[in-house]
Amino acid sequence: MFKMCCGDCGECWWVGNPRTCKCPDEEPKREWVGLTKKEKTLFSSWLDHKSDDEVFTAIEAKLKEKNK
Repeated sequence: MFKMCCGDCGECWWVGNPRTCKCPDEEPKREWVGLTKKEKTLFSSWLDHKSDDEVFTAIEAKLKEKNK
């Protein structure tokens, strides 16, 4: 064990010592937000008119936006 601040909670005296470390055990889990049925239909309709790469890039961008 090391005597220092862990950097997460700013209050640790001995990193790894459960009596002094106030950090949460694990990060809170976020709920994944997927595409709506309307968005899936839109993206699938693009497959006939755009390259696969363009469609996949658009899907990836939309998912990143929704799951910031």
